[in-house]
Amino acid sequence: MTICICGSFKFYKDMEKAAEILRQAGFTVIVPQPSHIRHGHKPEELKSNKYDQATLAKWEGEGAFTHLSNIRKSDIVYIFNKGSYLGPAVTVEIGYSLALNKPIFSRAKVEDITVTNFIKAIVSPKDLIKYIKKT
Repeated sequence: MTICICGSFKFYKDMEKAAEILRQAGFTVIVPQPSHIRHGHKPEELKSNKYDQATLAKWEGEGAFTHLSNIRKSDIVYIFNKGSYLGPAVTVEIGYSLALNKPIFSRAKVEDITVTNFIKAIVSPKDLIKYIKKT
């Protein structure tokens, strides 16, 4: 079974820790890759004026489309919304997951009253394992 994690890159290290818990339980886990990892740069280089906006926008777009493809390949989508934070890209990913009829779980409560209807359960990574195994 493949689980695709969606979340803000400000929580990237935490998403990787959650992915490791799920991998140890035997799941295949996909985590979105930030531009600096995909292109072999240090994060501070991306924040400098080394790259023009068109290049950065292209890289971010490539990453977004790649991650949408990852959602399509997955069986389950896990929203890593630490502190209930959902950025605009994650909101798009939720909509895409919904259109593909993927079950969507979240780490924390979703504040938006409409989006709450699309979340199957709010669970920690460990509880997601339990939830999947009992169904």
